[in-house]
Amino acid sequence: MKYLLFLFLAVSVFSAESIWIPFDRALLEAKKDKKPLFVEYFADWCVPCQVMEANVFSDSSVQTTITENFHAVRLNVESEDVIFCEGQKLPVKECYTEKLQLRGIPSFVILDSNGMSLLSLSGAMGTEGMLRFLNKVLYEGF
Repeated sequence: MKYLLFLFLAVSVFSAESIWIPFDRALLEAKKDKKPLFVEYFADWCVPCQVMEANVFSDSSVQTTITENFHAVRLNVESEDVIFCEGQKLPVKECYTEKLQLRGIPSFVILDSNGMSLLSLSGAMGTEGMLRFLNKVLYEGF
């Protein structure tokens, strides 16, 4: 039974990986097409992040909504990788904690095509909650 659960999670995570692109590439593409970025801040040890990856980001309606309207990026909050954050080059960890002042994970941030934050939300949610969040952003604006 444990093997089947692991296999299910592995397949779900693998299928969801297709929506995520590297931050630098997402920012370059956003500058060209003016689509916002959808950023998920996560940690490897975060169980709610893993559940969302397996159950929410593998959902075809969530994937379609994200890929048609955003450039999707996943950033590990413990990473020392340097990204463009609010007009500065900063490590992901510093961007998350100090610049954006986010505290919970997973956290979701909508960035404009220049990499400036427009909206953020922290906490795990199901498929319907994610679709409501995305549609609110798309139809009600920032």
